[in-house]
Amino acid sequence: MLKKIAIGLALIIIVLGGLSFTPQFSHLKNFAAWGVHTIHDYKTHPTRLVPSGGKPQYWPLDSSYNKMEISDSLLAIMDSNDTHAFLVIQDGKLIYEKYWDGYTPTTLSGSFSAAKSMISLLIGIAIDEGKIKSIEEPVGNYIPHFKTNGLEKVRIKDLLTMSSGTNYNELDKSYFSMNAYSYYGNDEEYMVSKMKFQEPAGVHWDYRSGDTQVLGLIVEKVFGQNISTLVSERFMQPMGAEADALWLLDGAEKHEKAFCCFNGVARDYARFGQLVLQNGKWGNKQIVSSDYVQAATRPASYLKDAYENESPVDFYGYQYWTFKEQGHDIVAQNGLFGQYVYIIRDKNAVVVRLGESKVVKHVHHFQPEIHSYAVAALSILK
Repeated sequence: MLKKIAIGLALIIIVLGGLSFTPQFSHLKNFAAWGVHTIHDYKTHPTRLVPSGGKPQYWPLDSSYNKMEISDSLLAIMDSNDTHAFLVIQDGKLIYEKYWDGYTPTTLSGSFSAAKSMISLLIGIAIDEGKIKSIEEPVGNYIPHFKTNGLEKVRIKDLLTMSSGTNYNELDKSYFSMNAYSYYGNDEEYMVSKMKFQEPAGVHWDYRSGDTQVLGLIVEKVFGQNISTLVSERFMQPMGAEADALWLLDGAEKHEKAFCCFNGVARDYARFGQLVLQNGKWGNKQIVSSDYVQAATRPASYLKDAYENESPVDFYGYQYWTFKEQGHDIVAQNGLFGQYVYIIRDKNAVVVRLGESKVVKHVHHFQPEIHSYAVAALSILK
């Protein structure tokens, strides 16, 4: 009897092990190997180098660098939420910089969804260069899966504004969700192939990381390069990044996880904010057209928010968030666990907050902490 049980268990283990190498179940194997997601997943997941170019343009220090004090109460909020880095740049100069828990200017930290904004900028460049005719184009012109399954009318614009109308459910946290597969699976194309029509595109905003992954596949196709190389050549090198970065890949190392997973240092995250603040220009080089940057950072108010009584969307553009604080309009890159890059145009300022987060209840799609960090920055801005 014991022998039969042992043989049965062995067969089950063999079958389960075999299944873990199939597209449907490979994410379970990877989850077992990589563990629960953190901002340090670049240490365990497959990655691709995003070279800095080795010609850093260090941020000049303002004469008031670290002389302005953030109140103890605001610093306590940052500390209690496991902030690791907080930077404030104004007029192109670093005016405040603080690190916690052993983090330094050379420590890499994961972006999670803050990377979505980088993919948006690459779409902008593709349009500028004629590689994509228009954001009004059907996605099916580039991704065959979107020529079928009721997805024929989904436009690139609908992906940019999180209004594709597909069945990708960001709130599904089960082990067999597309959400789980997108982060732990072996092939992002397989995950995209599971996206189906659920409702007409371009009507309701609904946050879907799958939409950004499709944008990533479009970017790869039209440029004929991987995302890490593109981000290095189009952003990191011309902007004088201080450190090499890493981008997480799917399990088979076929594609970057475009919806997340850039890993860089705080000062280099700030460059992406500064680029937007300067309307796509860095030095004498127009990296992304001003028209695209302006459009990307305006709320897609024609969309309806199904989560808040069909009200117009006043918080999301083309993979960028927008919110108000103390009368200031703020554009933001947002990532899980509180990875933030703020652009405050009327203050000519950029703010970076990296770390972790203990806040889990959203208010109008935002973690409440997002306002605390903005208040802290505004308290020292001129």
